[in-house]
Amino acid sequence: MRATGRIWFYTKQILAVLLDAVLINVAMYVALYLRFDTPHVPAAYLDPYLRVAPVFTVGTLAILFAFRIYHRLWQYASARDGQVLAVAVTLSAVLLAVLIYASGGEHYARAVFALYWLLALVLVGGVRFLRRSLGDWRVAPPRQERPRVLILGAGKAGQLVAQELARHPESGQALGFLDDDDQKQGMQIGSLRVLGRLADLAAVAASLAVDQLIIAMPSVGGAVIRGVVEEARRLHLRIRIVPGLNQMIEGQVRVEQIRDVQIEDLLQREPARIDLGEIASYLTGRRVWVTGAGGTIGSEIARHVARFNPAELVLLGLDETDVFEVHRHLAADFPDVPIVPWVGDLRDAAHVERLVRRRRPQVVFHAAAHKHVPLMEAQPDEAVRNNVGALLTLAALADRYRVERFVFISTDKAVNPTSVYGATKRVGELLVQAFQHGSTTRFVAVRFGNVLGSRGSVVPIFQEQIRAGGPVTVTHPEMVRYFMTAAEAAQLVIQAGAMGQGGEIFVLDMGEPIRILDLAQNLIRLSGLVPGEDIDIVFTGVRPGEKLYEEPLTRRDQSRASRHERIYVARQDPVDAEAVRQAAERLVALAQSGQTEAVVRALAAMVPEYRPNRAEGTVPLAASTTPGGGRAHHAVEP
Repeated sequence: MRATGRIWFYTKQILAVLLDAVLINVAMYVALYLRFDTPHVPAAYLDPYLRVAPVFTVGTLAILFAFRIYHRLWQYASARDGQVLAVAVTLSAVLLAVLIYASGGEHYARAVFALYWLLALVLVGGVRFLRRSLGDWRVAPPRQERPRVLILGAGKAGQLVAQELARHPESGQALGFLDDDDQKQGMQIGSLRVLGRLADLAAVAASLAVDQLIIAMPSVGGAVIRGVVEEARRLHLRIRIVPGLNQMIEGQVRVEQIRDVQIEDLLQREPARIDLGEIASYLTGRRVWVTGAGGTIGSEIARHVARFNPAELVLLGLDETDVFEVHRHLAADFPDVPIVPWVGDLRDAAHVERLVRRRRPQVVFHAAAHKHVPLMEAQPDEAVRNNVGALLTLAALADRYRVERFVFISTDKAVNPTSVYGATKRVGELLVQAFQHGSTTRFVAVRFGNVLGSRGSVVPIFQEQIRAGGPVTVTHPEMVRYFMTAAEAAQLVIQAGAMGQGGEIFVLDMGEPIRILDLAQNLIRLSGLVPGEDIDIVFTGVRPGEKLYEEPLTRRDQSRASRHERIYVARQDPVDAEAVRQAAERLVALAQSGQTEAVVRALAAMVPEYRPNRAEGTVPLAASTTPGGGRAHHAVEP
């Protein structure tokens, strides 16, 4: 089957090349015919062309290949494709003029070249855009069987959605657009009109008997989407959404990409601005390591790194199944990138050093850590061995073997920590500053909050509880957290790694904090259910080590803006590098000897702002009822 498909693909390519060869020569002959208005073109003009025709034909086909004209999906052609084709045809006309003048046709009429350009563009482009027109034509199913669709957003994405529905009428009948842009009101876009603003949704939906909404506003904020989702729920309309522009294949929308609204859409922000050139300069052609590569943030960093064609990408992790799965997916998506899975314990210094000597990493992203707050409260020695001990081992090797950049993933829980996990991450930030002293390696830390949808975090737990019929468990009605999507966090971590000069603690702009209770209620509604009626919400009380809110910066920190609008630099007091390293080594030694209470005391000595078992972290709440009438329970926080 695959061989047959390949044969058919190459057959179509050959036929397209042969057709273009005919069309460009037809365009030239017709140009001569129109210029002289006679079927018998003067020999003084025809002969010079015939002399150069073979070279001109081959040259033009080479230009079309260079501009990848034969590699584009013309059934999804856009204005950009037309622009590329116009540039290619322009170069073909220039080539024609150069060849004819070089062959002795210095008195050739310039009008012929202009006519050729116009005719070639019409013929070569017309064949391709005809294919798109034919692709748009489908035999539509009976109207009563087709969902009646209103498109929210009349920009580029909305127009692509309308075009895709026209190609696949079984997916829905587009009725028109709603858009808040004043200049678009009442305007016609293709065969559809802009029928009003988003505020007119209820009236327009009623007048047109709308069945379904498609949100086609990839850059709009989560607040707008939340409002639309709430209104759609009130009107009993199905609502779907198109992916972000950076997720669209070749800038196009496909029917299969239009999906139901997810919690990430309700929280989304405008896409982060990324300096691709700056990132490529330190990742392309480099040997890159990602630790904790089997986890949510580690695997996402690895995926983004792979896009920049590193010389080698090493995936390090302790869980063999996670590492295997991440490697399998990345190898399929990036077949040209050498990807090496490595299963092992970063605390095994001898083993890690052998790998460093063998692989010689140039860039390291250290995302490996134990992260579950309640578990680490019960096992502070394990938290220290993994979160501090592994960092000590890897950072020392990075310094010794002159790794170019070392990026340590921290957390907002490191600020005024009340948990062992947060305290170990704060020790990690101090070690980053300590190792920078006298090192050629650029050590930096990047601090951010919760990754939406990461394993063991609130979203997948809530979803599991909803599927089970409830109750959904929340620790406290006022608990709030900062959230980012894994993709945004990974992009900004990599960008911060490019910006770092050494010793900085970068703080990512997390946006507005989200109330966990609101998150739970939104997830219930997205499942088509009503909080407090279909699914109860039960409060269980804040657990040891948890805070009601997180703080990206300490009160002593004075952040300063970096050259990126979503990345800040926390100003830190200078550290005694040797004292910090020695204290961390003593801390790890205590953890290895199993002296749990001594570990907590040593953490408090290294991190004076660490306040274990604060009152706000230990006061339980009695089971209570949500405003919607349901009972309440707990959110597992990473």
